[in-house]
Amino acid sequence: MAVNNQKYAGFGIRLVAYLIDIVVIVIANVILQMIFKTINMEVLGTPASMIVGWGYLIYFTTTTGQTLGKKVMKIKVVRLSDGKTLDYLGAFLREVVGRFISGIVLGLGYLWVIGDAKKQGWHDKIAGTVVIKV
Repeated sequence: MAVNNQKYAGFGIRLVAYLIDIVVIVIANVILQMIFKTINMEVLGTPASMIVGWGYLIYFTTTTGQTLGKKVMKIKVVRLSDGKTLDYLGAFLREVVGRFISGIVLGLGYLWVIGDAKKQGWHDKIAGTVVIKV
């Protein structure tokens, strides 16, 4: 699949998709925190919450290219080179390393989507991805 002929997803639609994903992750983490509190192991709650959030993003990015938020908004993450979904290393680079770098400088890496020709944030550039409309 050639990515060149696809319509790239802009900042607004991507933001809404991410906010939906945040709601899903928060709900899962509230349940997880309650479980850890019930078994008196709250100290494991924070690391487990991070793993759940990253796991959600990485799993769905590698399997379908769409988290729940992206499915609702009808967008998908694909590799720029061939239009396919990412492997686990690529998804880790995008969802963990890339998002950290995108957010660390006042969120400039996310805002980069607004002015970029292919609507890529820094996390997309790091992982070699684009977000397309489906």
